[in-house]
Amino acid sequence: MKVSDFIFQFQPNNYSHEDALCRVRVFVNEQIQFALLTDLGEKSGPTSVTNSVEYIRQQLVTKGFIYHDTIIIEHYEDKYSGYGTFDIVTFSNSNAPSWEKTTLEKTQKMLNCPHKELLDNSLKNKRLFEQIENLHQSLYPFTKKTYVEEPDVISKRLKIRNSTISKSELIYFINNNPIERDISNFLRNDLSLFADLYAHPSEEYIVLPELMVGNGFVDFVVLSERSRMDVTLIEIKGTNFNLMNSSGYNNFSQKTNEAIQQVRERIGTIYRDYPRHREYFHKVREAVETGSNIHNALCGPKGKLSVSPDKDINIRTVVIAGRSKNDIEESKQRHNVEMTSSPPIRLESWDSLLNKLPNNR
Repeated sequence: MKVSDFIFQFQPNNYSHEDALCRVRVFVNEQIQFALLTDLGEKSGPTSVTNSVEYIRQQLVTKGFIYHDTIIIEHYEDKYSGYGTFDIVTFSNSNAPSWEKTTLEKTQKMLNCPHKELLDNSLKNKRLFEQIENLHQSLYPFTKKTYVEEPDVISKRLKIRNSTISKSELIYFINNNPIERDISNFLRNDLSLFADLYAHPSEEYIVLPELMVGNGFVDFVVLSERSRMDVTLIEIKGTNFNLMNSSGYNNFSQKTNEAIQQVRERIGTIYRDYPRHREYFHKVREAVETGSNIHNALCGPKGKLSVSPDKDINIRTVVIAGRSKNDIEESKQRHNVEMTSSPPIRLESWDSLLNKLPNNR
């Protein structure tokens, strides 16, 4: 049973001069109290729930909203699955947090609440949205109009923009039917292309070309998200073949199937030794964030990612291959690949990819 649901203003740490926001829902089930802490994304302010969970808990206890033994559940409203992520957070005697992944179904059972309660998007809830907007405006009155970012952020953004490949340039290049190697070399000149397509939040990312994974290289890898890191593996193929067989739209071409199988093998390699690969991807991230450029990576304007090395990672995969004859018909088959693959494989032709790029790029 839910007993309260409100937006909580908290101090991110003992030294911060700026407060932050999160959503707090308190439940009681069989005389056990639970607190569901929901991150508000860009509306959170200077931190995420993950990076401040011990301080949020401490302040909720101090202000009398929860008890010291209340079970804390960390929640992110995931834009990909629509179900979000849930982690039970426990605390040591020194208040240091540790996370254990759980599911929507288990969370629903723990809290004894309706399914729709956990799918109630904070920014789409009218009552909560008004609270969030009012608090956000009072905390950061100049964010939208006159707030000036750190010089390093502005400098990085301008540097990235100066190297941007325009949509028209990419269309011209693809229409010349380049081979895989030429495409890879061309796209290395603007790694922000993949960040624009697959990173979230938009300016918090690391893009790496030719990263070693298992016994081979992945063409491009995007690290992004908050709390639980997204690792997006991108395999590219040439343009000298069609995505689908010319005989109809029920079968992919041989080269397309080869690309899909290559990604499936890569996924298998990762999950057969998941702990080691999770640690590996975080070591790569930390190396880039601390200034090492051994991977020739592009780090987004916002710098370090707000992710936890103690949490699971989300593996996402993309295959970009061949040309499209009928994007509308082929989209059904591409969707089938994504829905029947676990983890999902997003399949794009070069034409469908170009269609997703904004015209003002």
